[in-house]
Amino acid sequence: MPAEDRVDPTVLDAVAARLTRSSSAAIEASHELLAHYADTGDAATQRAVDTVIDHAADALRALSGSFTDTAQRLQAIAGRATTQPVEADRSSARSGRRREPFG
Repeated sequence: MPAEDRVDPTVLDAVAARLTRSSSAAIEASHELLAHYADTGDAATQRAVDTVIDHAADALRALSGSFTDTAQRLQAIAGRATTQPVEADRSSARSGRRREPFG
Protein backbone atom coordinates (compact mmCIF):
# COMPACT_ATOMS: atom_id res chain seq x y z
CA MET A 1 0.00 0.00 0.00
CA PRO A 2 1.53 3.38 -1.00
CA ALA A 3 2.42 5.78 1.81
CA GLU A 4 -0.19 8.33 0.72
CA ASP A 5 -2.89 5.73 1.37
CA ARG A 6 -1.88 5.48 5.03
CA VAL A 7 -1.72 9.18 5.87
CA ASP A 8 -4.68 11.43 6.53
CA PRO A 9 -4.84 14.02 3.71
CA THR A 10 -5.49 16.78 6.24
CA VAL A 11 -2.11 16.00 7.82
CA LEU A 12 -0.46 16.32 4.40
CA ASP A 13 -2.21 19.65 3.86
CA ALA A 14 -1.06 20.89 7.27
CA VAL A 15 2.55 19.90 6.59
CA ALA A 16 2.36 21.51 3.13
CA ALA A 17 1.07 24.74 4.68
CA ARG A 18 3.89 24.73 7.21
CA LEU A 19 6.45 24.15 4.44
CA THR A 20 4.95 27.03 2.47
CA ARG A 21 5.34 29.33 5.48
CA SER A 22 8.91 28.09 5.95
CA SER A 23 9.63 28.76 2.28
CA SER A 24 8.43 32.35 2.67
CA ALA A 25 10.51 32.78 5.81
CA ALA A 26 13.63 31.46 4.05
CA ILE A 27 13.16 33.87 1.13
CA GLU A 28 12.58 36.72 3.59
CA ALA A 29 15.77 35.77 5.45
CA SER A 30 17.65 35.75 2.14
CA HIS A 31 16.45 39.27 1.34
CA GLU A 32 17.21 40.43 4.88
CA LEU A 33 20.72 39.02 4.66
CA LEU A 34 21.40 40.77 1.36
CA ALA A 35 19.99 44.04 2.71
CA HIS A 36 22.59 44.17 5.49
CA TYR A 37 25.65 45.25 3.67
CA ALA A 38 28.75 45.05 5.83
CA ASP A 39 31.49 47.47 4.85
CA THR A 40 34.78 46.15 6.20
CA GLY A 41 37.02 48.84 4.74
CA ASP A 42 39.48 46.28 3.40
CA ALA A 43 39.03 45.11 -0.21
CA ALA A 44 40.13 41.49 0.32
CA THR A 45 38.05 41.11 3.48
CA GLN A 46 35.11 42.79 1.76
CA ARG A 47 35.22 40.29 -1.11
CA ALA A 48 35.27 37.41 1.38
CA VAL A 49 32.33 38.85 3.34
CA ASP A 50 30.39 39.49 0.12
CA THR A 51 31.03 35.94 -1.04
CA VAL A 52 29.84 34.46 2.25
CA ILE A 53 26.71 36.62 2.19
CA ASP A 54 25.97 35.67 -1.43
CA HIS A 55 26.44 31.96 -0.72
CA ALA A 56 24.24 32.14 2.37
CA ALA A 57 21.52 33.95 0.43
CA ASP A 58 21.77 31.36 -2.37
CA ALA A 59 21.44 28.55 0.18
CA LEU A 60 18.37 30.17 1.70
CA ARG A 61 16.79 30.54 -1.76
CA ALA A 62 17.54 26.89 -2.54
CA LEU A 63 16.02 25.86 0.78
CA SER A 64 12.94 27.92 -0.03
CA GLY A 65 12.65 26.22 -3.41
CA SER A 66 12.93 22.80 -1.82
CA PHE A 67 10.23 23.66 0.72
CA THR A 68 7.97 24.87 -2.09
CA ASP A 69 8.53 21.76 -4.21
CA THR A 70 7.86 19.44 -1.29
CA ALA A 71 4.73 21.37 -0.30
CA GLN A 72 3.39 21.10 -3.86
CA ARG A 73 4.04 17.33 -3.94
CA LEU A 74 2.29 16.87 -0.60
CA GLN A 75 -0.69 18.92 -1.77
CA ALA A 76 -0.93 16.79 -4.92
CA ILE A 77 -0.83 13.59 -2.86
CA ALA A 78 -3.45 14.97 -0.48
CA GLY A 79 -5.62 15.92 -3.45
CA ARG A 80 -5.42 12.41 -4.88
CA ALA A 81 -6.16 10.90 -1.48
CA THR A 82 -9.33 12.97 -1.07
CA THR A 83 -10.60 12.22 -4.58
CA GLN A 84 -9.87 8.48 -4.31
CA PRO A 85 -11.11 7.14 -0.98
CA VAL A 86 -8.94 4.43 0.47
CA GLU A 87 -10.53 1.03 0.94
CA ALA A 88 -7.72 -0.28 3.16
CA ASP A 89 -8.15 -4.05 3.03
CA ARG A 90 -11.49 -3.99 4.87
CA SER A 91 -12.28 -7.56 3.84
CA SER A 92 -9.54 -8.96 6.07
CA ALA A 93 -10.63 -6.69 8.92
CA ARG A 94 -14.21 -7.98 8.66
CA SER A 95 -13.10 -11.60 8.61
CA GLY A 96 -11.10 -11.16 11.81
CA ARG A 97 -7.68 -11.73 10.22
CA ARG A 98 -4.79 -9.56 11.33
CA ARG A 99 -2.72 -7.83 8.71
CA GLU A 100 0.96 -8.52 8.89
CA PRO A 101 3.12 -5.35 9.09
CA PHE A 102 5.13 -6.04 5.91
CA GLY A 103 3.10 -8.04 3.55
